[in-house]
Amino acid sequence: MKKLFKEWSSKYDLTVSLFLILNPLISLTLTIIYVWTAREIPWAILVFALAFAAATNLSITAGYHRLFSHKSYDAHPIVRALFLLIGASGFQGSCLKWSSDHRRHHSKIDSENDPYNINNGFWYAHMGWMFQKSSVNMPIQAPDLEKDWMVMFQDKYYLWISIVTGFVFPMIIGHLFGSALAGLAIAGGLRIALTQQSTFFVNSLCHTLGRQTYSREISARDSFIVALLTHGEGYHNFHHKFQIDFRNGIRWYHWDPTKWTILTLKWMGLASKLRQISSAEILKARLQVESLKMKSRGFSDEQLENLREKILSAQNQLKRLTEEYERFRNEFQDASTAKLIRIRTDIQVAKIEFEMGMKLWRIYLKAA
Repeated sequence: MKKLFKEWSSKYDLTVSLFLILNPLISLTLTIIYVWTAREIPWAILVFALAFAAATNLSITAGYHRLFSHKSYDAHPIVRALFLLIGASGFQGSCLKWSSDHRRHHSKIDSENDPYNINNGFWYAHMGWMFQKSSVNMPIQAPDLEKDWMVMFQDKYYLWISIVTGFVFPMIIGHLFGSALAGLAIAGGLRIALTQQSTFFVNSLCHTLGRQTYSREISARDSFIVALLTHGEGYHNFHHKFQIDFRNGIRWYHWDPTKWTILTLKWMGLASKLRQISSAEILKARLQVESLKMKSRGFSDEQLENLREKILSAQNQLKRLTEEYERFRNEFQDASTAKLIRIRTDIQVAKIEFEMGMKLWRIYLKAA
């Protein structure tokens, strides 16, 4: 028995494994005990738990992920500090460790060196990898973050920060709202378990089900369901193709509260240098993927290439003319000049060419 335990402990991380297993079980048990004895849960505690869960998820998605891991925008020191503080309450590791693992996932995706390689199975990618010492103890590869004193401070005192923010703080708020036990169990343990699971689905479900809109070379997929669970992180195929973009959902109707949070921070003067890929590059990637489907259904390379080039050319022309029109209008306030009229006409022509090309492309795609 002792030998078996020694072999098991040499392979699996006991601390991480026990926390992932026991935290939800204990928290759920405490919640049931409280409800059984008190016969109700104060509404204030439920509202706080939901708000704290949203803040935790956003600290991971807008902070750990898009700010620290991918540098997709710059943020004010106050925002960075809040993301690190609240992010620690989610018990997903320090920002330094989280970001290092995530960058390795992007650079080594679907390979043996991918920390949460989906080829090892859904369960492994979801959370099984965190049980293994070989995955948990991967060396840090984030030299830029190792020069960031805030990130290093959080990493050094991560355990204490996470305990205080993850358990002590919600217990105190729960006490103020009527029950320290309810605060600890619901806004503490259950919140941690649920926010962890929602994040884990990005690594598992988004590499299993969904659409490969921008690249078929990787397993990442776009999943609206996971986007709902993770404040917009579900548009994962786009993210892997264009990881520097501060957005995951690029359409106005895409559910991406993380994007809206970053834009709000920019409006407040707390975020800057929001990086995004040009619409031309995004369209080019999408057309490339769609052309693969059409080629498999009998469309010729020459036919598709000509149409694709026509669409991209019209889009570039439309963008150039629009920029020229705005620049000329700002320089010369007289909007009735012949040049402005000519540019507006050219814009309409380019727009029509682009729309006609896209309409024909969609006809091809539907036929395929």
